[in-house]
Amino acid sequence: MFFQHESALPLYMVQYLHMSPAFYGTLFTINTLLIVALEVPLNAATSRWPTTWPLVIGCLLFAVGFGALAFVSSAPGVLAMVIVWTFGEMMLFPAMAAHLGEIAPASLRGTYMGAYSMSLSVALTLGPWLGTQLLATTGPVGVWSVMFALGVLAAALMVYAAPPHRRRRAAVAAES
Repeated sequence: MFFQHESALPLYMVQYLHMSPAFYGTLFTINTLLIVALEVPLNAATSRWPTTWPLVIGCLLFAVGFGALAFVSSAPGVLAMVIVWTFGEMMLFPAMAAHLGEIAPASLRGTYMGAYSMSLSVALTLGPWLGTQLLATTGPVGVWSVMFALGVLAAALMVYAAPPHRRRRAAVAAES
């Protein structure tokens, strides 16, 4: 879902909304400035939260930010959605690293981080292609609806992977 900002989003903006490529570049200047200005304070403000919360909130912000593009047709609307998923980006990615550090046994932290990096690389390799294929075959409503569904699914999986659920599953498995 995240890598649609490099593929389906610019195509959608230029081909369907008839916006200029320069506006797309402006959006990512704003994205970068928001991250530089707000990521550290945001993560400091949420540092005492259980790791699950920023994981779930980040996924939901991605879901809303990309999914609402199905209904947005103006430059301010696209900008607002980029801001929404930028906050998701600022919450999700640092929380993922922290979460991996929490769940990985000390001797396997490098392995866990390697698997995480590999999954991001696979997503970067396949995501843009899949997104552009969806855009070409289903149109904007189709691609952004799928991105919304994927974001909600990811949030649900983050809830399921939360520590209380892991302990409960481990207890059930031990009783079997």
